[in-house]
Amino acid sequence: MEKWSFNNLLFSRLSDVLDISGMEIARRCGITQQVFSRYTTNDVTISVQVLIKICNALRMPCHYFVSEDNNHIVPNRENATIVPDYWHPIFWDRQAVEHTFGDGEGRIFWKDVAEAMGVSPQKPHDRFLLVTRFPITDFLKTCSHLNISPFRFLIDSNRYQDLSGGKNNKTNFNGEIYALRTQIAELSKTADDLTDKYRVLLERQNRLENMVNDFLRENDIAFAADTDKN
Repeated sequence: MEKWSFNNLLFSRLSDVLDISGMEIARRCGITQQVFSRYTTNDVTISVQVLIKICNALRMPCHYFVSEDNNHIVPNRENATIVPDYWHPIFWDRQAVEHTFGDGEGRIFWKDVAEAMGVSPQKPHDRFLLVTRFPITDFLKTCSHLNISPFRFLIDSNRYQDLSGGKNNKTNFNGEIYALRTQIAELSKTADDLTDKYRVLLERQNRLENMVNDFLRENDIAFAADTDKN
């Protein structure tokens, strides 16, 4: 079973790695310095939502912070961030959540997710949709327990980039896979939006047809009444 953990070591040394102050990191990420300090000292567990926000603000691949089998990476300054031209925004795939959990065939029941998380059955769904705060440690612990990769939901096309600039076929191939997953997730969202719009149009069409039918029915009744009088 894969074991996933949060790289607290890197997060606590983030200022040194990036060679910028904690105040500047907080400013770039849109959070207060006090809150950022509480994250770095582990007084408050960072949430998945905030981690995504920080990684995107600093252009740091999230795989630096999500470690497999306690293989914690502390990159040097040159490799810690990615230049804007090559950066792909990290996002959360809600469709993957709905396809992984639920009552459908091959899915994991939400009650089993709740049991793995040690919470009531009502809480996991909102957490995995990031509707409510989802501590990164709880997320990774749940993924480890259910033997699921956190990168099924945490989409980061930067994950397998060869940051050293060297050629690595496996790295490039994996990078292409994750880039395709990103595109698929975006297309899936677009398809869902189009489906919703089509459903609205269909409902409007049905209402219009009903109005026309009612109008024709009323006119038929009126015509029949006039015919009887004559």
